[in-house]
Amino acid sequence: MIFTLTVDDWTIIILAICIVPIMLLIVYALIMTIRKKRKLAAARSQEIDVDEDNTQKELFYRLYGGANNIESVTRELSRISVRVKDIDKVLVEELKETGAKGILLVDDVVKCSFGDRASYIYRLLIKEKE
Repeated sequence: MIFTLTVDDWTIIILAICIVPIMLLIVYALIMTIRKKRKLAAARSQEIDVDEDNTQKELFYRLYGGANNIESVTRELSRISVRVKDIDKVLVEELKETGAKGILLVDDVVKCSFGDRASYIYRLLIKEKE
């Protein structure tokens, strides 16, 4: 008995030959993107651990109205909440220029989303309070 292929079988084979390499390229691209993001995140966290710049610390103290104006600092994922004594001393526009997104002023609390820089900025602000 001879094995024969119908037109439907040939269609499936041709589609598989065309689609399988495309699917493999998509998977490869996803894997490479994930690896690149992890590598960048590791490099950025290493950079943050090494960099203890006093000018950055002074900048953020000035933006929040000075070290004496800050009562407490908390961090939730990528958001930093700073309780201040006088909300009018906070320089909101300059906070936006430093990369803060979604600035929220509630009573005497300033909440800013800094993304992956949040842990670095939190450490800058908390060092003085310890």
